[in-house]
Amino acid sequence: MYIDSKEIIRIFKKLNDSNLKYILIRNINNELPNKLKIGKDIDILIHKKDEKKFVNFFKENGYDSIPHPFRNDIFLYGIDKFEFKYNNNNNILFDLNFQLVCRSLNKGEWIPLDQEIQKSAWENKRFEKVNEEFGYWTLGYNDEFLTLIVRSIFDKREFQEGYINRIEELKEKINLKNIERKMKLVFFKFTPYLLDMIEKKDYKNIIKNYIQFKEY
Repeated sequence: MYIDSKEIIRIFKKLNDSNLKYILIRNINNELPNKLKIGKDIDILIHKKDEKKFVNFFKENGYDSIPHPFRNDIFLYGIDKFEFKYNNNNNILFDLNFQLVCRSLNKGEWIPLDQEIQKSAWENKRFEKVNEEFGYWTLGYNDEFLTLIVRSIFDKREFQEGYINRIEELKEKINLKNIERKMKLVFFKFTPYLLDMIEKKDYKNIIKNYIQFKEY
């Protein structure tokens, strides 16, 4: 069952009109605004310094804080824990992120992406206008490309169809050579091999090859 798209459109219009700075981290399979299933959250990136403003915004719009399923996870290197904001009237669930993060392949601890990537997310954010009624601030194409790969490898531990489709779309919008330096902030010397596999659409072998890579 899907969340009422009118409710999603309404809250994003209020969010955009509020002038609060946010970034929708991803919209896989174009779930927003028409195909978001009940129980699925909306991940947005915000500045920690704006936390109280967002708390007030969501409270004014009927959202309550509820326990986050990852609240007892280990967060390393100063990461601020995620926060859930839920509206019981329309089932919309926002997941507030204060940094771009990923899970460690070790014990699943949460670790932040490089500061240069954090800075780039805000400097290169763009407004995605879906139609006359709906639009949102999201990551620039290069940063979205990088974060989808990071999430697939570290968080999902697989390249799901929706992620592959979006990565393929983004390949047409970016220059893979230009993103190599930023990719090295995460994948280091594996980066050229990773980009080559992505160029060849060899998604099924990426994670295995990454884990087995030894040429650091």
